Amino acid sequence: MAATVIHSADVLNFNPVPDPQSVSAGNGAANPWDVLTLAYPRVGEMRFRNFLFPHVHVMNLHWVSDDDVVLHDSSPVDTVNINFQLSGNLDTTFEGLGRDLNMRPGRHNLVFSPEGGDTNRVAAGDRLEMFHISLDKAYFSHILGCDDRWSERVQENLLFNRPFAGMPGTGPNTAQMQALIREVKQCQFTGSMRNLIVQSKVLELLALQIGQFRGVEEKVTAVSTGDADKLHHLKHFLDAHFLEEHSLAELSRICLLNEFKVKKGFKELFGTTVFGYLRGLRMRYAEQLLLDSSRSIEEVSELLGYEHAQHFSIAFKKFRGVNPSSIRASRMSA
Repeated sequence: MAATVIHSADVLNFNPVPDPQSVSAGNGAANPWDVLTLAYPRVGEMRFRNFLFPHVHVMNLHWVSDDDVVLHDSSPVDTVNINFQLSGNLDTTFEGLGRDLNMRPGRHNLVFSPEGGDTNRVAAGDRLEMFHISLDKAYFSHILGCDDRWSERVQENLLFNRPFAGMPGTGPNTAQMQALIREVKQCQFTGSMRNLIVQSKVLELLALQIGQFRGVEEKVTAVSTGDADKLHHLKHFLDAHFLEEHSLAELSRICLLNEFKVKKGFKELFGTTVFGYLRGLRMRYAEQLLLDSSRSIEEVSELLGYEHAQHFSIAFKKFRGVNPSSIRASRMSA
């Protein structure tokens, strides 16, 4: 039997079914977080709990269809959408991603697909349960920050409105994630107390998910050829200007990379941090001066930018393992 093909607007316009990918006002059900059960022709039975907070929409959806269903959605969206699959199989093709995302029980992912045009496939008789979260794009960007490679890539995609997924494929729902979902589903509080508890659990759930995405990113990414060329340029610059004072912001401008890429990429390429490399250049130069010139330890210290010679001596011993005076003594006895 051929699958039933439906446009999602035909279902979502069937009041009071809320759009799971919307965080706009008025999207919530008449009795938020109460169980609503609806039977819609050709789609089957839907049972859901639904709550809308400022910038956040939470929905726990159960869906059973009598027929194989192909659900098309061509509406553009401006939200980041997260799905924790609790039971049943949902196969989705996102137009912007160009690949299938096959959700299975105990798996999750995060998707931003602003163009719409996704296609969802559900088999007849399959009992789906999905814990779905939609986040306003600007709100998600604000709480995410940009302090690692994964969030940097995500922020760039959000800025240019480019579709992306949290990771290739899907990630496992951990025991901690499942516990948080269970606490939200079983929350017995009402009013403002419920609002605070549910939102805090949802944000904790998001933090665990992002932590998982970051772990995958760190394992599979490497410095790109273009970034490596820029970092080698920065290294050559430091070789010629190591006695000058530099800030990370200044070095980022010099090599045309953001501060995260400078910190992370430089260490990946050269096995040390930017400032660790600078310190090594300065200490090796100091050792050369102590061995090959008549400059005093105080003069060498001042040349390297230290206000007090004692601070220089401590730093030198930490790097070289011996005091500057020992280096000077070895020169004198040679």
